[in-house]
Amino acid sequence: MDFSKNLEKSGSFAEIFELVKKAAQETLERRRDGLMLALQYLPENLGAYYGLGSNFIVMNKALLEKFRDSHSAAETKAYIFSVLLHEYLHSLGYVDEGFARELTYQVSKAVLGEGHMSTRIAKHGIGAFITPSRSAREEPEGIEVVDSFSIEHITYIG
Repeated sequence: MDFSKNLEKSGSFAEIFELVKKAAQETLERRRDGLMLALQYLPENLGAYYGLGSNFIVMNKALLEKFRDSHSAAETKAYIFSVLLHEYLHSLGYVDEGFARELTYQVSKAVLGEGHMSTRIAKHGIGAFITPSRSAREEPEGIEVVDSFSIEHITYIG
């Protein structure tokens, strides 16, 4: 599978997340379904989080908007891939933050290559690509659930 080409062609959070799950399956032979995505304005020192035992990944809307406003669509997709992969790894049980960062880099490098923007973000952190605002929000605001994020079809009847 050409992850880089598929990432560039992706058009939604759900499509990017499917690539994230395939990347983890291919490299780590681990997978889980049933996760949802929410966007929330958070302090800029927090890119996203996954609450252990939950089924939500919450991405920092302020950082996403800042990144999108200063980078191309392809680079923004790479950013989303990197953030979702990192939090997805937490959902798979890799709870140590340092280890999850390293694993995000290793998985990204394996499926996208060393020079890909996702791999570079995983290696250097988002701070290497955007600078924090002086007027950063200190308190989280309302949460926005992303519809149709997880596209696996789980049926309970028939």
